[in-house]
Amino acid sequence: MIEVSSKAFFEAIGGPENIHPRSEPDHSAWEIVGTREVIGRSEPGYKCTPGPKRYWLVERFASRVTEAAADEKSAQE
Repeated sequence: MIEVSSKAFFEAIGGPENIHPRSEPDHSAWEIVGTREVIGRSEPGYKCTPGPKRYWLVERFASRVTEAAADEKSAQE
């Protein structure tokens, strides 16, 4: 998994797949409903341990963010 920003994480999981979190004490695993494929992870979990909020995506979903950023940059030029 690749660590990404909060903004990038939520943009990437925005669809078209049906994605929901599965909460654990120390993290949440983000899964595609129906296949249960884990595509992301966020910390902290439901115990809300002290520390920074962190986000990861599998490469396939992280590439969505880099492609969108590249498209946005070229549109501005």
